[in-house]
Amino acid sequence: MTKERKDIFIAGFALFAIFFGAGNLIFPPSLGLAAGKAWPLAALGFLLTDPVLPVLGVIATSKVGGKAEDLGKRVSPLFAKILGAVCILVIGPLFAVPRTAATVYEIAIKPVMPSSPLLITSLIFFVITYMLVINQSGVIDKIGKYLTPALLVILTVIIGACVINPIGEIVAPQPGNFFLKGFEEGYQTMDALGASLMAGIVLSDLIFRGYKDRKKQQHMTTRIGLVAAALLAFIYGGLTYVGAAGSAIFSSDMPRVDLLLGLVNEIFGTAGTISIAVAVSLACLTTSIGLTATAANYFSGISNGKLSYKAVAIAVVVCSFALSNFGVEGLISIAVPILCTVYPLIIVLILTTLFDEHIPNDHTYRGSVLGAFIVSLTMTLNSTFNILNGPMVLIQKLPLYANGFPWIVPSIVLGIAFMIYGKMTQKNQPGEGLAGENRTA
Repeated sequence: MTKERKDIFIAGFALFAIFFGAGNLIFPPSLGLAAGKAWPLAALGFLLTDPVLPVLGVIATSKVGGKAEDLGKRVSPLFAKILGAVCILVIGPLFAVPRTAATVYEIAIKPVMPSSPLLITSLIFFVITYMLVINQSGVIDKIGKYLTPALLVILTVIIGACVINPIGEIVAPQPGNFFLKGFEEGYQTMDALGASLMAGIVLSDLIFRGYKDRKKQQHMTTRIGLVAAALLAFIYGGLTYVGAAGSAIFSSDMPRVDLLLGLVNEIFGTAGTISIAVAVSLACLTTSIGLTATAANYFSGISNGKLSYKAVAIAVVVCSFALSNFGVEGLISIAVPILCTVYPLIIVLILTTLFDEHIPNDHTYRGSVLGAFIVSLTMTLNSTFNILNGPMVLIQKLPLYANGFPWIVPSIVLGIAFMIYGKMTQKNQPGEGLAGENRTA
């Protein structure tokens, strides 16, 4: 194997490890359980949101600079920073990090000590997180080095055992749009929100390995992304099937964590439940450490050092500790409205950035993002607070509403309209053209 190919596989496995948070384990099985015989369609929707969208986000960001704020810079530098901050908050102290502690409690502690309070588990969990984030040592590297392959092996064995000896008969589901359900359930992994950050990590690693040429970096980033996507697709698709295999045994309204434990217990008994509890606990800890450090670095960086790394880390840990006491299902219910608002913007930015060199002016980006934002925000406010019923009547008439993507046509229409406006502006100011656009990193 050549050095380049070896580096691609090493970085691909690393990217898989970064994206694969143990909390994500709980979503595919519940999706498969609800979908039953329609699980392939549900899995397809889920896989488009994760891993396809996050990997495309890594590739797109690497094309335009490789930094977190590069993904939205052609809308405006301020917008890019605000969007980056929102994404960091969501995948950091507001939802993803608190969910790691809640997941540890519900998978590892509660089944063994039902009377033990979540508060104590969260306190211990975040004290450990803080100590390892502030005093970084080889412990984290060792956990990351051995944990990801171990977790991958455990999950592969679970999926393989279920394929060879299915838990039960896969039943026909209740009528529903399972592709859309899978697509929206994929939002919960939150991986696409962190794609621009992961691009920076991949780029830094390639530079460290001696790849200085931009074209070579983009070439390798694409292949690294494909390796990570293949691993994620196997795990998520396999776990969706495992959930479907339990559709004749478990109730569709069963809490996600209880379902995962129940499925593993059906396959391997108590030993399997203990194994996945230990693996998930360690994986959640490394995820918490990584995301806390990422948030601390990001906010310290954009504040030009006015906010110290240590101060931000403390704030993240305290906030995460407080929110973790809502539990996994509580955090999911809170996160859904924000994710449904932000994700369409991220999707639009990723897809437009992939064709960045063919987009004539920055106004195109602004129109596309605005179109998606107006629709997604209106739908979120309507479903959450039962307001804006008039605008919702109009949105329901948009193409692709029944498929769950009513924001696509407004995004395209406003993107074209703003592009035309941008061209007209350039004609009136012949000395500027692309030089006047926000193309700088």
